[in-house]
Amino acid sequence: MKRLFLIIILFSLLMAIFLRVPLPNHASAVAESIMALGFTIIVAYLLGKAVSRYRLPKITGYMLAGILLGPFLLNAISEQSVQNLQLINNIALGLIALTAGGEFRYRDMKGQFKTIVVVILFQVLLVLAGFIVFVMFYGQQIAFLANADRNAFLGVGLLLGSLAIAKSPSTTIAIITETGARGRFTDFILGVTVFKDIVVVLLFSILLSLAKPLLLPGEVIHFSYMLEVVIEVGLSILIGIAAGGLILLYLKYVGTQTVLFLLGFVLLGIEVSAMLHVELVLVFMVAGFFVQNFSDTGGQLIEAIEEGSLPIYVTFFAIAGASLNIPIFLNNFWLAIIIVILRIATTFGGTYLGGKLTHSTPEVQKLGWMGFIGQAGLTLGLVSIVSASFPGTIGDNVQTLIIAAVTINQIIGPILFRISLEKAKEITIT
Repeated sequence: MKRLFLIIILFSLLMAIFLRVPLPNHASAVAESIMALGFTIIVAYLLGKAVSRYRLPKITGYMLAGILLGPFLLNAISEQSVQNLQLINNIALGLIALTAGGEFRYRDMKGQFKTIVVVILFQVLLVLAGFIVFVMFYGQQIAFLANADRNAFLGVGLLLGSLAIAKSPSTTIAIITETGARGRFTDFILGVTVFKDIVVVLLFSILLSLAKPLLLPGEVIHFSYMLEVVIEVGLSILIGIAAGGLILLYLKYVGTQTVLFLLGFVLLGIEVSAMLHVELVLVFMVAGFFVQNFSDTGGQLIEAIEEGSLPIYVTFFAIAGASLNIPIFLNNFWLAIIIVILRIATTFGGTYLGGKLTHSTPEVQKLGWMGFIGQAGLTLGLVSIVSASFPGTIGDNVQTLIIAAVTINQIIGPILFRISLEKAKEITIT
């Protein structure tokens, strides 16, 4: 173990020194970013291997490596490099979403479908109500709301609640892949995660429209915005079905070099999603779901992705770690801690009540909440919309606060999920 940590330190030092050597004039910032990525993948992989010996998820090590090497600590990966690597980040996100949809086997989950729907309903209601009540009663103690009125408290409560509902499909899939988890409990967590992703996008649009007249003078509820989001979600689903059909044709009639095909297909999907303003994660989740449930090639798809899953997860979570703003995290630490605790409590309550009412297994009722704590890309994407919709004090502070909370959730979430899988005895790879 000591040798492993020494190698990690050596690579980190080499990276810090090498990337500070002045580049020739003709060298581009992208070249620097690619070099930074090469070092980061090595360090992240080694640190993931090291923490796994302490029964921690490897993705926790990947994220810690990104935080350590990121612009706010060692600065081996600059903020510009993080921005330049977003394309690679999107490729990883697309493949993870494809896996999420492909792992969702309706025939295995239909027995739990009622539980999945009821748990999502109670999670949404309790989390949203919890945050509204918290801000209404505690708002005067929050610095940026000290002089605000009750309408503003309600508006911020709606925004924080809608963002707290969001879950991270990428974290769920990474832990399931890493541990080889299989069973009813794993299927339940995955089912809630996949369906909740669609619910969150729709619900967020409604709550954002309700919050605007409460926080912005002269604003009224825009039903047209909600309609646009519904159309966007519908279009995402249709494009996802079409994408699934194309993947199915390739697997059926070509079937070779599938990893290479999927990489190229995801790149194409990223550009199409940007041009048509549709949700990238939703498109590929639907595509994976279509292939898995409407053909006999679902296993072939998952096997192909898993062949190249290690570099995908190392890259995605290392970049996520490097993207975390440490000063923002520290400035909002205590309020973020309160938000994290409130989110955990309301998520536990929603999962327990939903499981109890549908007579689900004791594992779902007592351990299910532990699979819903991690947050990542979807939440950060939604909070950027909040920042743009409420320019100034409200938008900036809500964004800052949520980013700090996401930092904590994304560190503790994978650990809690792995613990729940161990207690449910569904881990097959130790």
